[in-house]
Amino acid sequence: MITLEQRAAGSYQWDDRNEARIERNLFALGGSTWEGLRFCKKRNGRHNRVHLVIGEQEFVDLFRDAVEKGVFHQSTLQRLRAILTDEPDPLLEVIGIAQDGHLTEAIDDDLYGQEPR
Repeated sequence: MITLEQRAAGSYQWDDRNEARIERNLFALGGSTWEGLRFCKKRNGRHNRVHLVIGEQEFVDLFRDAVEKGVFHQSTLQRLRAILTDEPDPLLEVIGIAQDGHLTEAIDDDLYGQEPR
């Protein structure tokens, strides 16, 4: 398999020499090309090990299966949800899950407004 083009990459720097990466690349294999994700580790600026190369749809299926089988902690899934959505869930804001984990004070006022006297 040959990487023809790197189309996007995200990274996490552990220290001065080690980096975790997820790349979206164009690959060639057996006379055909395809786009896929590469999950890898870089050491001293060079690919040290490719852990997984997978198509995006297959990654979604793999991720779904991992979620269903409890691979990720609930707090991790909540952080991922926050990344994936631009608009926070109003219900989660009201009950405090997306905030500090505590119910808001005066929840009736938050939900229904103040009652007329």
